Amino acid sequence: MPTLPRGLQTLTRLVRALTVLGAALLCLVPTLFWLTPDWVRAKGPQMAGLGDHPFVIDDRALAFGALGSLPAIALGLYALWQLWQLFGEYREGRVFSPLAQQLLRRFAWAMLAAALLAPFQRAWVGIVLTLGNPPGQRLLVIELSWNDYVSILSGAVLLAIATVMAEAVRLADDNESFV
Repeated sequence: MPTLPRGLQTLTRLVRALTVLGAALLCLVPTLFWLTPDWVRAKGPQMAGLGDHPFVIDDRALAFGALGSLPAIALGLYALWQLWQLFGEYREGRVFSPLAQQLLRRFAWAMLAAALLAPFQRAWVGIVLTLGNPPGQRLLVIELSWNDYVSILSGAVLLAIATVMAEAVRLADDNESFV
């Protein structure tokens, strides 16, 4: 097994610890959010871009809100699992292994998908919070923020880096076979 630079050894441990923390928070925070009507009342309209528009927090809104958060939670857990495995490969010194390349690509796709999903998740919150309003006062708000744009670009850049790394490894393998 190749010896990793000390900084990479530390980074692999740190990132793996952060993935465990992230997975726990990803399961806990949305659950607590949708189980706490006061929290939903305080933060939900802001998340959904509702401004001062009236909204209703009832059992149906809380249930649909929790249900609507499941795709983002699942996607986040998938991304964190890819990252956990990727840094396991790095820890073992297999930085350019086919599995490491595949894991990086999967993580990049998951990050890009999460960035694209985020505006729709927020729109869903707006729908469920205004679902109890009378007809004509229900809203569908789709906002794209600068953070969404940067997240989409970051996911695309990460995907490009993963693709370039895979191509570099392929070229190195081709060149090695000529020697």
